[in-house]
Amino acid sequence: MLDYRLKTFLLLSKTLNYTKTAQQLHMSQPAVSQHIRYLEQTYNIKLFEYYNRRLQLTEMGQQFYQQVLALEVQSQDIIERLRQEQENRRLLRFDCTFTFGEYILPPLICRWMKENPNTELCMRIAGTTACLEALDQGEIDFALVEGFFDKAVYESRLIKMTHMGLVVPVGHPLTQKKDVMLNDLIDYPLVVRQKESRMRGILPTGLAEHNLSYESFAGLVQCGSMNVMKTLIKNGCGIGFLHADIIHPELLEGTLVEIPVNDFVLKRELNMVYLPHHADPGMLDQIYQDLAEHLEQLGTH
Repeated sequence: MLDYRLKTFLLLSKTLNYTKTAQQLHMSQPAVSQHIRYLEQTYNIKLFEYYNRRLQLTEMGQQFYQQVLALEVQSQDIIERLRQEQENRRLLRFDCTFTFGEYILPPLICRWMKENPNTELCMRIAGTTACLEALDQGEIDFALVEGFFDKAVYESRLIKMTHMGLVVPVGHPLTQKKDVMLNDLIDYPLVVRQKESRMRGILPTGLAEHNLSYESFAGLVQCGSMNVMKTLIKNGCGIGFLHADIIHPELLEGTLVEIPVNDFVLKRELNMVYLPHHADPGMLDQIYQDLAEHLEQLGTH
């Protein structure tokens, strides 16, 4: 179990308020201050400071917070795994981004559950930021993400490199063009996913490197679902960039056409991300191997 003074530090780091921390811990405010002074003296660092009358973590305090948070996660993980062994069951908790959750994992999850009937699986689909926040808080064992993360903070294993391909409806004028360049695309409406991605993500970043943005195109259609995107593109509402794993069935059916863009290549990593010093590295090894084998069998690895 984590030392009670470290628990006080973690809570104060979140509330940044001595009174609120004391109330939540059912203790006096001087006792909270005493816990922090003890830690500062023990580790010989300054943890908090006031800036414009507001409490904030120092730079060393922020580093200490990350280290203590990792210890707390490991402590809870050990307790949970011991409980699972006593109950002869296994809890597998992870979050994943959309491409993983909707298009890659479902067949593999079915296989996992058949091979491990005592496993209780909890999978949530969320954005990369939310996945990493859940990882930091110890809510999950690992995350499967396709977005950006700090490799200096997290451990990770590359599952595969994927690309985002330009897809157009059957019979689109671009299918008749021999060499397609990025500037050839701006004459057509662009179908993209969700307004929040306008200034972030692989596509806006890639366009910016060519001095283009969503507004450079003849029109813009935004939607919150990849399936809706595919339907819109099939019906001639525009063109779009979608992950290879997502458009694989439509390419086989011939309902969508992927066109190479000679001067514009969008590649992205699909990673398994977890906290350093994970309590069960063997489990991570098995999950990683299963994913790699599964993608190889799909012919997309």
